[in-house]
Amino acid sequence: MTKLEIEEKPKIFEEDIKPKRRRREVSSDVVLEKQYKRTLLCVSKPSYLLSLGSKSHRIEFLSELPRILSELLSQRNWNDASRVLSVLTQGTMRDCSPKMNRLKYQAQIQIVSHLKPDKRKAEEIGNIYDTWIGKIGKQHKEERLLVWFEQICHFIEHGMNGDAYSAVISLMQNRDFGMLPRSNLFIGITFFKLWRCKFLKELQREDEDCDESVSNMSESRSDNLVENSVRDESVYSVESEGSVRDESESSVMNGKRVSHMSISDSRSGMVMKKVKLESSQHYTNPSQLYATSGESDVSVHDGARTFDATLVKILGDMDPWLLPLKPPEDSDCYVKMVNDSYYKEAVRYLRRTLQSPHYVSLAALHPLIQLLLIGGHVDEAMKVVQEMCKKVHDIKPFRIKALMMERFHPNSNMLAKSYEDILRIDPTCVTTLKKLIDMWKEDGYSRESLIEMIALHVEASFPDPEIWEEFASCFIHFFDNLDEDRMSVCLNGDGEEHNQQQTYSVRYNPTPKMFTNSSWTLRAKWWLNRHFSHEMLESEIKKTENGDLEMMKMMSYKAACASHIYGREFGYVTRVYDHLENNSDYRDLFNFLQEHRQNWNMIYNLD
Repeated sequence: MTKLEIEEKPKIFEEDIKPKRRRREVSSDVVLEKQYKRTLLCVSKPSYLLSLGSKSHRIEFLSELPRILSELLSQRNWNDASRVLSVLTQGTMRDCSPKMNRLKYQAQIQIVSHLKPDKRKAEEIGNIYDTWIGKIGKQHKEERLLVWFEQICHFIEHGMNGDAYSAVISLMQNRDFGMLPRSNLFIGITFFKLWRCKFLKELQREDEDCDESVSNMSESRSDNLVENSVRDESVYSVESEGSVRDESESSVMNGKRVSHMSISDSRSGMVMKKVKLESSQHYTNPSQLYATSGESDVSVHDGARTFDATLVKILGDMDPWLLPLKPPEDSDCYVKMVNDSYYKEAVRYLRRTLQSPHYVSLAALHPLIQLLLIGGHVDEAMKVVQEMCKKVHDIKPFRIKALMMERFHPNSNMLAKSYEDILRIDPTCVTTLKKLIDMWKEDGYSRESLIEMIALHVEASFPDPEIWEEFASCFIHFFDNLDEDRMSVCLNGDGEEHNQQQTYSVRYNPTPKMFTNSSWTLRAKWWLNRHFSHEMLESEIKKTENGDLEMMKMMSYKAACASHIYGREFGYVTRVYDHLENNSDYRDLFNFLQEHRQNWNMIYNLD
């Protein structure tokens, strides 16, 4: 290459380089038009917002949607909730977690139930459940089983019993659920519901609504235990009462959807008539959910052997919480009802559920007891309840046991023990405490035990005036024979038998023995601030100035109790005594307090 060619080449290279293009300026009208189109897309298609911004912004936006959706549903703003649900569904198409699915499909069910016409609503919600079940992977068996049962409950609630029966048969045939502890429970509850719907007319009570509580007995917490064990609570839950229908409580509803029904005890008198019933025959609880073709449960005696008119009469008078279903008095109808296939399947699967963990078997206890009682298996029902009381520390089996003891074994010594068990679990239960007070008045219960039970109630609650009055009466009855309880004779010497004269000494114990244990000492100290503090006394006196008679009774009865515990010169006692003495309108209450003050017996000196 010549020197001339080397000098010419760079010039050719420079000529081949293209000039840079100038950036075209966009007019303001075009910018405004694009912004307008984007705004229209955001309004007409909310999911378009998900494509805007960076990835971090989209994740942050999606994380806020569940909270926004829950707030809209709680405010019953169904239209806006529907739009938010549309955005959330588009943004979480690949998120098939149980929590997210529950949020989206529960929200969709609520929106459809409020916005769609009534004619096609139930069927459309059933289709939503089908889609929901299909979205749950096989690895989430518990969630899939639960949603399946929720769909069955939806069918039964809307009178679609045929669809419910088909769904439960499909559930029984699904091998993925064979080893799950709740499978037998859900199948048994489903057949119970179907049986109840089939014979609702024969079982319906004529004189009262069984869906309402008939007592002020405190709410049992075992229902929440069962509900919480079914699924984990999360921020994705959109139902205030929980989406799961309470299995045990659903067993006492007459075809209606009522959750968290308060549990009650009967206030009626005990039935003194004894009924002689045949002992239930032994049965075998299969450990597997599905029987092979060669297995049969025909040997299990699920139906009643004979029609017992006396038993049917007692069952008709039982507490509505325990047995809201009134058996028919017609023998043919009764036999047909207890020999129905739904009845037998319900009893069979609920019996199997008793072999499951406690949080599952406890949910099956109430409906199974109802079925056994209606079928005439009283002895078996009592045995099942007693075994459950030994396994779990929950108030429901103890209440069932007490109600059954009232009707079938009213004179048994175990009845008072059943009431005591209830109070030890739930000391706020005033209805059970009043039953023990009635037993004490009839000389069927010791005053020492009653004092202890009332003390448990005083520890856990702020009792009514009636309870304070009975507490004071227990103290004054207790101290009637106080000298014998506080006096002991001691032998001085080695105690050997010989002619030497023995000497004796009498010791006088200042405090009765039952009040010397540490629990009573702690109670007495704690009650100084809980029930007899200066601030509480001033507040109570202020209320009596407005003519509150109940508060005046409360103060008088509390002061009577305090005079026995802390002495007649205790500050609360003297203040209430002076207040009553200066008010002639409460002469009866003054005499009541004066009587207790004159009975000098100070248990504790805590000055």
